[in-house]
Amino acid sequence: MPADGVVIDVVMPARNEALTVAANVAAARGCRYARRVIVVDDGSTDCTAEAAAAAGAEVVRRPASTGSKAHAMAAGLEATDAPTILFVDADCTGLTSAHLEEICEPYVAGRATMSIGAFDYGPLLNWWILRWVPLSGERVIPRWVFEAIPPHKLDGYTIESRINEVIAEGRLRTVVRTMRGVSHRTKRDKFGPVEGAKATWAMFVTLIRLLRGDIRWRAYWYYLQGLTVEPSRTPPAASSVL
Repeated sequence: MPADGVVIDVVMPARNEALTVAANVAAARGCRYARRVIVVDDGSTDCTAEAAAAAGAEVVRRPASTGSKAHAMAAGLEATDAPTILFVDADCTGLTSAHLEEICEPYVAGRATMSIGAFDYGPLLNWWILRWVPLSGERVIPRWVFEAIPPHKLDGYTIESRINEVIAEGRLRTVVRTMRGVSHRTKRDKFGPVEGAKATWAMFVTLIRLLRGDIRWRAYWYYLQGLTVEPSRTPPAASSVL
């Protein structure tokens, strides 16, 4: 039984993340709030599914997928009846169970409808990152928030913005913390400098188009009104300390 009687299942979308998925499954399984850990293998061509299963995750396969993170997340929801979902990206580095517990704690305590962990970009950038539109995949929300997103808005690059939109337009509370020592494998790490740069540019172009026409700018003001930034108490994992 999860801690404090709150039922939270972890949904981890993964596409060709064999290098990191096992470590992130281990972190999720060690989180005292997590009941189940579900990895959605989003059409991987490597051994992501096998690595996730070996680490103790339940694996849902989407073999015909074209790599839509949003649809992988939706498939994860279909595999669980949990009222609360902790989304975790499979490409995180330095992530520990303690980081995930810090994400869950404000939600469990009733201080937030959405609680987010932000990557650690260092002291000069973290203050700004914590207050800008949150794009981190590490977040806990009630499942109804995800289900409130219309199916035609489930797009891979924009799913975090869609979740933010539901929270902001509902004038709901958000807590965000920096996950100390946590980063991720970038598209350049995965695809090389040229193809990675192209993929990163395509992602930003998609997000800019979204913000220019589909999501109201005032939603960001609503988000800020409900935002609380809390300090992290979790030290970075020993392997992530330089």
